[in-house]
Amino acid sequence: MTTSIDAHVRLDTNPTHPSAVTAALTGSQARIALMALEAADWAVLADNALVLARIDRASASSDVADVLSPVVDVS
Repeated sequence: MTTSIDAHVRLDTNPTHPSAVTAALTGSQARIALMALEAADWAVLADNALVLARIDRASASSDVADVLSPVVDVS
């Protein structure tokens, strides 16, 4: 029998940065999904909100700050 956990991940694209994906985590065991996403190089935006961004230009440091601004409504 497979045991399930109470963790849900809602993925979405960033409306202003199409190469960025956001993840909103919910559930009483969301920390399990959070640890897995962090291990896969997702960046934490806020409590239970993460982003994975792909920046293809060498001079993209200002883009990273824009992408990492809170864009996920986790209410």
